[in-house]
Amino acid sequence: MKMHFIGIGGAGMHSLAWYAHESGHEISGSDKGASEAEIEFWQAHGVTVHREHRPENIQGSELVVYSSAVGPDNVERRAAEEKQMACRRGEMLARIANTHKSIAVCGTHGKGTTAAAISEIFEKCGRRVSDILGAVPVGRTQASRFTPDAQVLVCEVDESDKTHVFHRPHILLINNVEEDHLNVYGDLDGITRTFAQHVRDCVTSGTRVVIHYAGVGAARLYALLRDCPNILWIVSSSDEARVSGSNIVYQISDKPEAGGRFPVFFGLPGEPVRTHALTPYLGGRANAQNLMSAIAVACLLGIPCDEAIRAAAQYKGLRDRCEIHDIHGRWVVTDYASHPTCVTNDIAWIRSTLPPDGRVFALYHPYRYSLMQCLWHALVSALATADEALILPFDPCGEPIIQGISSENLAVAIQADGGHACVFESFEASYRELKDRMNPGDAVIVFSGRQAFEGVQNALVQATV
Repeated sequence: MKMHFIGIGGAGMHSLAWYAHESGHEISGSDKGASEAEIEFWQAHGVTVHREHRPENIQGSELVVYSSAVGPDNVERRAAEEKQMACRRGEMLARIANTHKSIAVCGTHGKGTTAAAISEIFEKCGRRVSDILGAVPVGRTQASRFTPDAQVLVCEVDESDKTHVFHRPHILLINNVEEDHLNVYGDLDGITRTFAQHVRDCVTSGTRVVIHYAGVGAARLYALLRDCPNILWIVSSSDEARVSGSNIVYQISDKPEAGGRFPVFFGLPGEPVRTHALTPYLGGRANAQNLMSAIAVACLLGIPCDEAIRAAAQYKGLRDRCEIHDIHGRWVVTDYASHPTCVTNDIAWIRSTLPPDGRVFALYHPYRYSLMQCLWHALVSALATADEALILPFDPCGEPIIQGISSENLAVAIQADGGHACVFESFEASYRELKDRMNPGDAVIVFSGRQAFEGVQNALVQATV
């Protein structure tokens, strides 16, 4: 099939387009923000990418895929809709996945980390695996890979636009349920009801479902699905009493032991429960929970538990997601996470690895009014756990203004919550501040993109020359 991708430069779109290209489809794309390096990359693989959006760009295409960032006024999308060949990115992913033995990884955060971990466990355990992810795993160059005759296709499935409901996978994993995308769902009940209905539809289709009892919405989701058969639950030791014991496949300790070791209790239904130990490369309880989900899925598909745990412990995560760079004793941690649970986990994890007098700076880039409004209070509390939060200029991403949501107000709220925060008028000003204030033994977690990481890195290198 000949496909055209509008917004091909986006991480999720690039990943899907690359998979389509590698699996034999003829593709083209367009993106106003495409860099020269992106254009050259696609050209090297025989793919034309346009920097301007024009109706003629889609000529000859049989299907036009557009990202969630492409609005209804886009001329290519309008032209495709008139010809009835337009398809949202999430729907296209489901079309592909539903023709394979697929694993759909859902949840309001941790999807990418968990999906990539599943894929790596399969690979390290000698299975043939394809995947379509939203970020690049450490040690790879692409966020997706097509393997001929793959035994399984692992997909990171986004729920932000409700396109996850189109998936009918072999295994559905819901990794956690928290408040997010309230501009789409309205409230937490809207999220849990949508997940619950998707689970029921999948069970009816023969899907095996694994749900990690994690996040503020876990109890609500369990209440909606208590009567639903064939659901396997992963719980923490403190939550065991809340879930039917016959459906528990894993328990994980609430607190790590020395060296970051997490005691794990595992047994598929009908099997004896055995004790294991998980000592992951990625630190923090949230990352351990993500890995537990990945291990459970691998075991359901026949990988021995000990092998899956050994493979998971070696997993180094995603590029720009908790990667640690040592610059003369000062750590720069790249982390594109925005959800408060991830922010809290990563600050606590990095703090636990520093010397007693080491400080954790959080360089945070707030974006999208809808996202900030939805997560405001939890995000304020999360950033207040850092020794200091450095707030970058707000990026609305084209959304209309919501009064009261700003970088300045975020800093004020962090201060009121007992934390320390300051606002910067430019990215460069924050780099200068970190260069002047960071000492050996300190760490800065860059909750932003590659540009901010490279800016901080360069500033610290200059400071030590």
